[in-house]
Amino acid sequence: MRTTLRIVAATAVVLAVAALLARRAGDRNHPRPHPPTARPIRVLPPDSAIAGRVEAEHKVGVWTVRLLADTVAGEKVAEVQRAGHRATAVRAMSVRLEFVGRDITGDHIPDVVIEAFTGGAHCCTQALVLGLGPDSLLDYGLIDGADGDIEFEDLDGDGIMEVRVGDWRFAYWRDYPFVETEVPEVVLKLQHGAYRADCGLMQDDAPDERTLRQRAHALSAGWVGGDPPPALYGYAVDLVYTGHPDLAWSFLDLAWPAQIPGKSEFVADLRDRLTGSPCWSPPPAERRTT
Repeated sequence: MRTTLRIVAATAVVLAVAALLARRAGDRNHPRPHPPTARPIRVLPPDSAIAGRVEAEHKVGVWTVRLLADTVAGEKVAEVQRAGHRATAVRAMSVRLEFVGRDITGDHIPDVVIEAFTGGAHCCTQALVLGLGPDSLLDYGLIDGADGDIEFEDLDGDGIMEVRVGDWRFAYWRDYPFVETEVPEVVLKLQHGAYRADCGLMQDDAPDERTLRQRAHALSAGWVGGDPPPALYGYAVDLVYTGHPDLAWSFLDLAWPAQIPGKSEFVADLRDRLTGSPCWSPPPAERRTT
């Protein structure tokens, strides 16, 4: 399971230059990116004027949810009003409204998802989940999709939407270019009023030994030196994220040709990069200190 990379071809040169500069600055010491989490977004002051057309408008109880095109700034604005006064708003290059008036959180209160894309070379997608309560606006938090998509889906059949996002901690890792970033999938579930990783829903069946050996052979084909192909380490990472870290290390042992040096250093770096990942971290004794 892996979130599909949405990389715009026109940015390839920019990304290549950025990657080169990062490597020259010591990319292997590059600060570890955080897992998908809420980050600040641009909002508007209460009742400030927006010059532009209304592209969509929904009435949900006492609330009015609108999508506007700001013709001055060239951006989109989503706002939630009550009695003609703005309760909250989101501004970005691209904004859309999802699930307006549907209960996706299981609390019998209609919701709305405001999804925004900030623009730029390859960043960022965010989703704000709001409950349109009879007396107040409920904020379930901001979901950060980073460079990938945010997908809402009821995965366990309980009528409540879970969220699929990618964990982009391997962006610019070692000498891999951005376009080869391996992005393991993370499933978020609404727990105690906020979206958190659900490791149980992320689990998958373990491959048998024959499958593991076949994958090791196929993914190492043509590798003659240096770091392993991205799909090879990506398969190991997927095993970690789906609940099988021991199989991940066994897979790397099987896939790594004896004549290629550097396995111990690479695996140690990989385990360190996984520190703080949603469902696995190396034991404290293995963690690097700075």
